[in-house]
Amino acid sequence: MPISHLRHKYRMVTFSVVVSLASPVAISQTLEQAVASSLDSHPQIREAFARYKAREQSIEQAKAGYYPTLEATAGIGREWTDTPGTRRGTDGDVELTRRELGVSLRQVLFDGFRTQNEVSRTENEATAEQWALIATAEDKALEVAKVYLDVLVADEVVTLAEKNLENHQDIYDAIKESNEDGFAKASDLSQVTGRLARANANLMSARNNLADARSAFTKMVGVAPEDLHLPRPDESMLPSSLDALLARALEAHPRLRSAQADIAAANAARDGSRAAYLPEFNLEVDANWNDNVGGEDGAGPPDVGGENNNIQAMVRMRYNLFNGGADRARERQTAYQTIEAREINEMAHREVIEGAKLAWNARTYLEQQRDFMRQHVEAATDTRNAYREEFRLNSRTLLDVLDSQNELFETRREYLSKEADERYAQYRILNATGQLLASLRVDVPASWDTESFKDQEREQ
Repeated sequence: MPISHLRHKYRMVTFSVVVSLASPVAISQTLEQAVASSLDSHPQIREAFARYKAREQSIEQAKAGYYPTLEATAGIGREWTDTPGTRRGTDGDVELTRRELGVSLRQVLFDGFRTQNEVSRTENEATAEQWALIATAEDKALEVAKVYLDVLVADEVVTLAEKNLENHQDIYDAIKESNEDGFAKASDLSQVTGRLARANANLMSARNNLADARSAFTKMVGVAPEDLHLPRPDESMLPSSLDALLARALEAHPRLRSAQADIAAANAARDGSRAAYLPEFNLEVDANWNDNVGGEDGAGPPDVGGENNNIQAMVRMRYNLFNGGADRARERQTAYQTIEAREINEMAHREVIEGAKLAWNARTYLEQQRDFMRQHVEAATDTRNAYREEFRLNSRTLLDVLDSQNELFETRREYLSKEADERYAQYRILNATGQLLASLRVDVPASWDTESFKDQEREQ
């Protein structure tokens, strides 16, 4: 085979064009569906929800302090009695079957505002857990967006690697045939053989990365990825400037809402600790119906009997004068807990601001990188095409053509990665403002509803 024929045959090898994440695929599993599935099944979401509901039940426990307590007692047994009264009898002591029945009612009239502050504390703690649940859901939605894009990129890279291998295989077949006919050098064949092996290795690596990405997706979402398509962030919800982003983040981020509720809970606990310095007033009603108590049985006159009944209603004041300094220590403890909550809130502010700035910087510079990477892909495509033509005209070596083909593969792969990173940066911005779920139109369950907690915040 003449060398000119070989070069003409190589010229006819099909080369792929620029591959973008926007390549159409079947729509089956959207990002919104993946996020909804994750929120419904992810263990960390369920854990956070259970923690919130547990805190919610503590509110009812605290409110029980407003209501009376009613207690019934009953007993039966043997009683041996030796008193001056029993010794006036013939035997000197008495052994009887004692029977008791009693009812006690207690109603707190004033407890130094302990119950009021305890209810406030538990309500704010539940609010903090509720906002923490929303924040956890927002973060999980961002993680789902990451693994979703990772699968898309990995799948496209496999397609690129397969086309790259196909191109190398065509070149190898042409060179091998020419070498067997005595027209191509053995060095050309060894070069192509090495590059073919590298193309196979790239394909294996791409498939491995795709398998890993699919596994990460399944772990996060709970189901395997099927027919994913490129998601598009809601640009109408993206802030127009960094200042707007920071203002929105500081106003609405659920982590900050949670930290602020923790401060309110700590303040309520501090106020509640001061109840120990005030007296407590209770309404106490007791009724008892006893029989054969204190050696008195029913052996006397019929109008006496052995019954011992009484009913009393009292308002009692209890005032602890000294308990070893525990009350003072408790007040100091809650004061330090308030300081701790404030510092946690300050740290949350810093983290939210940092996260917002990092997301904004990533989006800004990734947009610029994407433009340059597109230029790189276009230039690499032109170079590869030019080298292919020059090789046909004997002005380029086979190694030049193989290098240009490999560079084009690498630049296309990097472009895919940058394009996905830019889109992920947009989701990071939405997450930084606490509006990622809203932008995806994913409704949280009714049991997560924040309206009642917002009403509490307005009252405070």
